[in-house]
Amino acid sequence: MSDADEFEMEAHRRALAVEGAMLMLIDGLTARGTISADEAEDMLRILSKSSDFSAARAASSLRIVNQLKRLQRGDGAITPGA
Repeated sequence: MSDADEFEMEAHRRALAVEGAMLMLIDGLTARGTISADEAEDMLRILSKSSDFSAARAASSLRIVNQLKRLQRGDGAITPGA
């Protein structure tokens, strides 16, 4: 494996790690109410635009943010029995 290939693999691994950390941070801050659901959604949309793989990773966080926004509007249909 050439040095350029090794550098490319290392950069890819680090980018995935940073993306994962960002997703965890956004999820945690949103769950604590430190940032609004709208702010979280904006950040997640930016992350999801970088690649199809990133979009797939951000999809579950976006789904949770959308459910949180619906709960904040008083839509109890998303949590039947709660």
